[in-house]
Amino acid sequence: MMKMTVSARAALLPLALVLAAHSAGAAAQTPAPPKPAATGDTVRLTLLHLNDVYQFQPTSQNRGGLSRVATLRQQALKESPNVLTLMAGDTLSPSVESSAEVEGEALKGRQMIDAWNALGVDYAVVGNHEFDFGDDVLRARLQQSRFPWLGANVMSVKSGQVFDGMKAWDVRDVGGVKVGIFGVVLPETQHSSRPGPDTRITPYCDAAKRAVDEVRAAGAQLVVALTHLAVEQDRELAKCVRVDVIIGGHDHDRVEETVAGTPIFKLDEDAVDLGQLTLDLDARTGAVKKLAWKVVPITAKVPDDAAFNAKMQPYAPLLATLAERIGRSPVALDARSAQNRLGETNLGSFLADTFREATGADVALVNGGAVRADRVLPAGTMTRRELYSLMPYRNELVMLEVTGTTLRAALENGVSLSSVDGKPPGRFPQVSGLRFTYDLRKPPGERVTRVEVRGRTLDETAVYRLATLSFIASGNDGYTMFKELPVSRGLPSPWDALAGAFSTGKPMPRAKPQGRIALRGAPRGGLRAPPTMK
Repeated sequence: MMKMTVSARAALLPLALVLAAHSAGAAAQTPAPPKPAATGDTVRLTLLHLNDVYQFQPTSQNRGGLSRVATLRQQALKESPNVLTLMAGDTLSPSVESSAEVEGEALKGRQMIDAWNALGVDYAVVGNHEFDFGDDVLRARLQQSRFPWLGANVMSVKSGQVFDGMKAWDVRDVGGVKVGIFGVVLPETQHSSRPGPDTRITPYCDAAKRAVDEVRAAGAQLVVALTHLAVEQDRELAKCVRVDVIIGGHDHDRVEETVAGTPIFKLDEDAVDLGQLTLDLDARTGAVKKLAWKVVPITAKVPDDAAFNAKMQPYAPLLATLAERIGRSPVALDARSAQNRLGETNLGSFLADTFREATGADVALVNGGAVRADRVLPAGTMTRRELYSLMPYRNELVMLEVTGTTLRAALENGVSLSSVDGKPPGRFPQVSGLRFTYDLRKPPGERVTRVEVRGRTLDETAVYRLATLSFIASGNDGYTMFKELPVSRGLPSPWDALAGAFSTGKPMPRAKPQGRIALRGAPRGGLRAPPTMK
């Protein structure tokens, strides 16, 4: 069971001192001397960990920021050299910066590798979003990294070896104890992201068993699993292979639990907190004698690290560009991920309206999963950062000619995974130029009970011009009915279309949904959103 609040069982490495030292009105005092990293038969190992970090700057709520994390890491290293800093996957995408261009070239995560290099991360496991730009970009980012990337279940079909530039596992001597570490990523990556045809994401338990056997044979006394799996998969991993600790990511939730004797720890996204796991190890065998985990909030009370900031200075012009005003919205826009995957939102309708008007199409369809800001944007000034945060993926705006039958099939696909208690699906359709009703009591493929286009009942034989994103037109998210259809390109980009709408007020976003999507067969109150979404 997930635990959303955590209290440390012990305070073995007081990183919190740096917070107290910089809090307002704190009295100056001499900090207590640090405890030794090794005392006779005991070696103290500290694992600092983060996961799902998409930007190196603080969030809009002024939480996180890798410069602040660098300060805490340096503090930890002053107290003990036996520190490993781990990143549990998802950093190259999606983000505003990764979508931005510098000197005509999209960054595609380059800025995050520069940030991790500046921070001094020791190991990272690939997450599903590391593949969003394809294999070639990922290889370039691996080569750029000054730290190992782990992926024991990321294989090349041709060579039968681990993906070029990754390691299945590694062993490092820390204070005289040999620490082994391996990484695995969730198999759903094969279809949810864009790995190339030569890349296969294999079953994580099988890969973990091989990695543990090999890392033990190489002399590892302590084994750490660095994972990018759903929490249910981490639980399964704990049961299928014996490791000393699992440090995970992907869920964007704080997790602290023990399964089959193996502790599992995860954090929220974007470095809003830093995980600190302290292990007292037997100096001879590497056995865990004592374990303590705590979470250090990353707030404005933690000062920036000057060396980190100096290394990231080349990105200052980009950050200034992202702060530029492009227009305004007269109403708050609901960009929460779950809401855009559960039903109609005012933002979803505005996106679809904008794309329909920019292309001159009859209807428009946007998958809810394309909306990534995951917050309500307040009314008022819109900056480039906010524009890119709405839809950070680099999609094209395209137009297709589809029959009424194909349009109905697309809507059926869009609601095929909707359910009362399941994960809200990214394929859910936000629409313009049409209205439809669907019934959850009916089986997938038969749920859409009514469709109207421009106020008239859908004509199954008529041909309609449909505006959508290239991601959908390519057959992704189950929209295979579009895959072989001719595509009209050369249209404004989604960002340009939206920038024009925010600048001119045409089309104008509405304060509330317009009743374009009606749901039948749901509990009273409709479908409910989970606390967080990836």
